[in-house]
Amino acid sequence: MKPASIRKFDWLYLGSVAIGLLGVALNYGAIASLTEADLASQGYADMGVGVLIAGVLFGIAISLALWFMISVLRIGLAKWLLVVLTAWSVVTSGVAIVANFDVTMVWGLVSTVMTVLAIWFLFQPDATAWFAEKKGGNGAD
Repeated sequence: MKPASIRKFDWLYLGSVAIGLLGVALNYGAIASLTEADLASQGYADMGVGVLIAGVLFGIAISLALWFMISVLRIGLAKWLLVVLTAWSVVTSGVAIVANFDVTMVWGLVSTVMTVLAIWFLFQPDATAWFAEKKGGNGAD
C-alpha cells in the first residue's frame, strides 16, 4: 500500500500534468501562432503546428514516465530528475514572467506550483521510508 504522501504526490503531479495540458488546449491558438512565428523566423514556416503537437506529446510522455518510475517503480533517481527538471521550470517561468507576463502563462504557473507541492510530498518521512523499502511481493504497492 502506498503511503499517504505518495498518494498525494500522485494526485498533485498528475493534476499538474492535466492542468498544463488544459492550458495548452485553451490557449492553443496563441501558442500555435507564437510557435509558427518563431519557426518562420528560422526558415521553418511549415513546421509550426507539427512541432507544437510533437512537443506537447513529448512533454506528456516524459511527465508520465517520471511519474511511473517514481510512484510505481520507486526509482529514487527519477525523483531527483523530477526535482532538477522542476527547478529548471521554476527558473524559466520566473524569467518569462519578468520578460513578458501574459495571461496564457497562468496555466503553466499553476501546473508548476502543483508540481513543486507534489515534490514536497516525496520528501516526507513516510515517502522516504517507502522509497527505502525493497519492493517485493507481487508489486501491488
